[in-house]
Amino acid sequence: MSIRPTISAYGGGVQQFPVFLNKAFTGYQFEKTERDLMSAINQTVKQTQNKAVNLIGANGTMLEGVVGARKNPNTNAIGGDSLSDVTIYTRKGKSFKINTKGSIAPVQTITDTRALFASNPALAKRFVTTAIAKYKSMGYREDQMIDGNVPGIYAELRGEHNRRVITGTPQLGGPVDYFFEGSPTGTPDDQGNVQLGGNLITANDLHRSQNFYVQMAKPPIRGRFDFTRTDNFGLKLIHDMGGRQLNVIDRQFISAGSTVIRI
Repeated sequence: MSIRPTISAYGGGVQQFPVFLNKAFTGYQFEKTERDLMSAINQTVKQTQNKAVNLIGANGTMLEGVVGARKNPNTNAIGGDSLSDVTIYTRKGKSFKINTKGSIAPVQTITDTRALFASNPALAKRFVTTAIAKYKSMGYREDQMIDGNVPGIYAELRGEHNRRVITGTPQLGGPVDYFFEGSPTGTPDDQGNVQLGGNLITANDLHRSQNFYVQMAKPPIRGRFDFTRTDNFGLKLIHDMGGRQLNVIDRQFISAGSTVIRI
């Protein structure tokens, strides 16, 4: 079964995430979850005799010998929202990057062409090339006026393309090891095990269970197709009204009858 995006990271229950809420509100809730998870881990570690705990997600995933956590910067190297929110440290000297936005995180982070290019330049280039080929197969030509019938295009991501938008790159604050989704609460038992009030989803599990999509919005009406000129990333513009914008989206936001390609 696919891991479905939820609003549990916002303080709600395990419900479907139907629409993006007010951005300021979600930003506050994300920030709160980051700080609460970091504080819960550090305070719990201090309370234990061995100064280490085993974190167990509601889904059974365990991180052993955790000795502390710190909050990561909100902004990544390209000026966008960082894909990793908290770093957890273990007794064995290992560290793990955690995203606290849950399984919807790639949609929240890769919101424009710059972020998509930073996550996977080859994916961005392949999408644009395939999208142009799709428009040409539909009869659209260079410099043709764009009308209201021209569709936007979505691309289903598979394999390495899907994995890279999930884990991210150092430029985006990645690579991420786990996605936390739920309430950052828990009390240690006599063995130092802490049952968290949310899931710890490995990046590999999310990759195997959920395919994300690249979205290109409908070209603006009265613009013209431009399959020749390129932007600062070397990507073809596709249209002359500022050029196409790309972002990552979840399947539930794609309406029936949309134009979907595979790359």
